[in-house]
Amino acid sequence: MFSRHRTSTRRCPRAWAVVTALAVAGVTLVGCGPGDTSSVAACASPGVSDDRIDLGVLYPDSGPVSPIFEAARAGIDARLGAVNAAGGVNGRRVVYQWRDDQGSPLTNGIAARDLVDQRRVFGVVELSVAASGSAGYLAQQGVPVTGLASEQVWSQDRNMFAATTATDSAVDTQGRFVRDQGGSRAVILQTALSAGISTTASTYARSLAAAGVQVLGAVTFTTGVDDPVAVARRIVAARADTIVGIIEPKDLVAVLTVLRNAGHNPKVVLSANGYDHALLRAVGPQAAGISVPVFYKPFEIGGPGINAYLAAMRQFAPQVAQPEQDIAVISYISADIFLRGLQLAGSCPTRQGFIDGLRAVNSYDADGLISTISFRAGAARPTTCYSFVQANPAGNGYVVVEPNLCGHELSP
Repeated sequence: MFSRHRTSTRRCPRAWAVVTALAVAGVTLVGCGPGDTSSVAACASPGVSDDRIDLGVLYPDSGPVSPIFEAARAGIDARLGAVNAAGGVNGRRVVYQWRDDQGSPLTNGIAARDLVDQRRVFGVVELSVAASGSAGYLAQQGVPVTGLASEQVWSQDRNMFAATTATDSAVDTQGRFVRDQGGSRAVILQTALSAGISTTASTYARSLAAAGVQVLGAVTFTTGVDDPVAVARRIVAARADTIVGIIEPKDLVAVLTVLRNAGHNPKVVLSANGYDHALLRAVGPQAAGISVPVFYKPFEIGGPGINAYLAAMRQFAPQVAQPEQDIAVISYISADIFLRGLQLAGSCPTRQGFIDGLRAVNSYDADGLISTISFRAGAARPTTCYSFVQANPAGNGYVVVEPNLCGHELSP
């Protein structure tokens, strides 16, 4: 649980590469070098020294949902690597320490307190389904947080920022996609022992029902615990023509393979995550037909934002051979939001300055990776528009089947 990682903390060299800054960095920053201290101020804020800013990172490195988050740190490494290569934020490098919250609210709270109380980090990037375990404490301490909005707490506290919004309201977009693809009777597969996953499953169930798709129930599946053959039998017995997976993509493929080998080919297979070219390399045609909704611009569409992300991943997160995957880009965007807040907080950043500055932003698009959103208080709305990508029949690539499908917010 208490493993740690820091990016390099060396001072910036005499001249950082301007080409790298232009090609990769997404934030306008002030450079630094030996003898150039005009942008650096001595600050008393936690985590802020004369040459660096320390962040904390929380994510499940172990536990039942950990496989989904394997590339979480890679996206952070890429975004921070790019900004540090361009001179840092107001002359300070941005580094981090990480903690494993195991996808558990209890462990999440313990790990957050360690980062803030003992490690004195400035703020937290949180990529977890268990943020509720620390949300109250972090809000009370006035600690800025960015990350993956998988729980209601992300829309309740002023110090928490995400590219999507978790509210009491679901949207009918995913349900409309299933209906438009011919689905009418759905079973939801979900990982057991995770409140965050259960909340996501409930949101999908409401979306399906609102679009007129009958929800036949939820079936739990966890690798090493549940038998994919037994799960497949339950799906067949329910006469489901649609599978919605809130599980690790490889587990979804395992169940789908059993079904297809037995002559049962669902009309629609929708996975909450798993837009991952590395997955296709591993399982090939077995993943054919699986669709995934994404709130950011699909890699197949391209553009400056996607190009910057891919360049940063290849240079600063080479441990990920296939950077085209959803959790990496989500963590990259989460780190980018944090950098935006630091920039707005000024040359001597404070936690309150970060929060106030970012809450005043009415137009943020992660350098073109997402549709424009607002961080202003009261402006939060659930994401109603998604792109839907689908693994092609050969299982060697994705096609964009819906570039921008928009639905409606559902009442709580």
